Amino acid sequence: MAWQHTIYAYPILFATAISLVLAGYAGLYSRRHGRTTTLWVFAAMNVAIAVWTGFAALKLLSRDPTIQFHAYRLLYLGSASVGPLLLLFALAYTDRTRWLKPPAVAAVFVVPVAFWILLFTNPYGVVIADTRIVEAHGLLILRTTAGPAHIALSFTYALTMAALTLAVVLHEAARRGRSYAPQATLVAIAVVTPPAVSALTSANVAPFTVDNVNFVPASAAVSTVALGIATFRYRLLDLQPIAYRTAIEGSPDGVIVADPGKRVVHANRTVGSLLGREPTTGESVLDVVPGVDPERTGETTVEVRSLGGDAEFLDVRSQRLARHGEDVGWVFVLRDVTERHRRERELEAFTAVVSHDLREPARTTGSYLDELDGRIGEALEPADRELLAAARENAERMQAMISDLLAYSRIGPRPAEFGPVDVEGLVAETVDVLRFEIEDRGATVVVEELPTVRGVDHLLERLFQNLLANALKHADVPAPEIRVSASRRGDSWRLSVRDDGVGIEPDERDRAFDPFARGRRTGAGTGMGLSICQKIVEEHGGTIGVDSTPGEGTEVWLTLPAVREGTTTDDPESSTRAETATGDAESPTRAGTTTDDAEPSARAGTVTYRDVEDRTEEAGSRASESRTEGSEPRSS
Repeated sequence: MAWQHTIYAYPILFATAISLVLAGYAGLYSRRHGRTTTLWVFAAMNVAIAVWTGFAALKLLSRDPTIQFHAYRLLYLGSASVGPLLLLFALAYTDRTRWLKPPAVAAVFVVPVAFWILLFTNPYGVVIADTRIVEAHGLLILRTTAGPAHIALSFTYALTMAALTLAVVLHEAARRGRSYAPQATLVAIAVVTPPAVSALTSANVAPFTVDNVNFVPASAAVSTVALGIATFRYRLLDLQPIAYRTAIEGSPDGVIVADPGKRVVHANRTVGSLLGREPTTGESVLDVVPGVDPERTGETTVEVRSLGGDAEFLDVRSQRLARHGEDVGWVFVLRDVTERHRRERELEAFTAVVSHDLREPARTTGSYLDELDGRIGEALEPADRELLAAARENAERMQAMISDLLAYSRIGPRPAEFGPVDVEGLVAETVDVLRFEIEDRGATVVVEELPTVRGVDHLLERLFQNLLANALKHADVPAPEIRVSASRRGDSWRLSVRDDGVGIEPDERDRAFDPFARGRRTGAGTGMGLSICQKIVEEHGGTIGVDSTPGEGTEVWLTLPAVREGTTTDDPESSTRAETATGDAESPTRAGTTTDDAEPSARAGTVTYRDVEDRTEEAGSRASESRTEGSEPRSS
């Protein structure tokens, strides 16, 4: 077998290699992410390109006319398939899956199959009218004269498929905007290049002449490189318009895409139905959804009753869009919570009525028991006195449970209440409220450096009061230690309250945040403390969890949004807390004492602040004056 060497074979073989790599990548991708129609069509398309260019290279490198002729016919098994597969890929890529039914797939391959049959039988020379060997650049090249069936079933059909594919891709890119422009451009290059070179060859435009080297297979190198860049650089298989059509256009939630100036770039149809009108391009999001705070992390509930749409209340969540580290815009998700809001208001009203109706009998029962104890308590036998004490305890616990249930139902901040909250000062004030419990237990509270977060002041105060009281209650060692710490996690702070108490059993850990959940070793309490904490944290867009080892202690951790860059803390209460945290340095037993010890103080009933910059004497003086004037720490 004789062979000939030519540099013209290199781009053809390069295209073969790239197409095989892309087909293999699609297979690996499907194993990791699941099989989809898009992946299978993409892989089949690249296999077809590999068959086409592989046999084209064999035809060019062989000097044997018989091998050249057989390679010429076999390469059309690939090249005639590329056009239909490109169209199918474009349909799958743009989520037009209703077209990808077996009858439709069979229909686009009717012409290629008919062409293959005529190519290998060639009756009356309808496909190959003539063959000849020509010499060009020192190479022996097989050239053919195409018959009418070749022109109609191969060349014309390929152009038709390319035109349809190009129309689908460019139409989708125009609808979806800049996010898909790089992908669409590269796919368009891959589609257009081979037909364009083929047209130039048929027109005998130099150097693409009929009796020269056939550059059409070589042009596939441009197509495969374009597909490779689209796949690996612009995530062709990840960032598909299917994601837009499914997650945005077909979403039951309203989705608004805005530029960095918060001007509307696109809004799906759901937005119009929720608000009663379609936002116009370039309109400010603040005008479209009055009351929304784009800078706030988490959800914001806004009332849109006056806009006349289907929704009366919306939960709005905003998220910055970034590319290569630069902000390119915003996305706003609008969810209709009208029904939920109505039910919450009804539940709140119901809870208030029920709690009032239940609290009064419980209070009356407690009063009667106290009166009974005063009248005949001394005359009762010890066993009867125990029964009376148990009845009084149950009445008191019933009142506490009703109060906690009512407080739980009322948790829900207004957007205007959100602002910077000095957690360090807040914890200091909370510890001051609990100073008698701390002294009674001989506890040491270690407070490490704590941040300023974005939140609602009175809710976070309730949160830490519950967590610290909970830790004190469940400590079972003579001189328990409670540690409060924080660490930065991206746009949030992770705060932790750790104790060395009894811990939580593994089978009880999953129920720790359930209302009225009480473990076997937790002692007194209504079981609402952690439920209230969870609701407060969730209202701030954060998460809360518990890690515990029975007998060693429990850590309750939570995340809260960090204060945005450039935000100043001008809350006077936060300043007062910071001063209070450092005020009574002279008092050794008062909660809120500041020491410079590197380790927690061994003295019982103290609070140790670690890794905190020294406050000025002036701040301490102001705090002392504030207390002298009668300002008392607030208790939730």
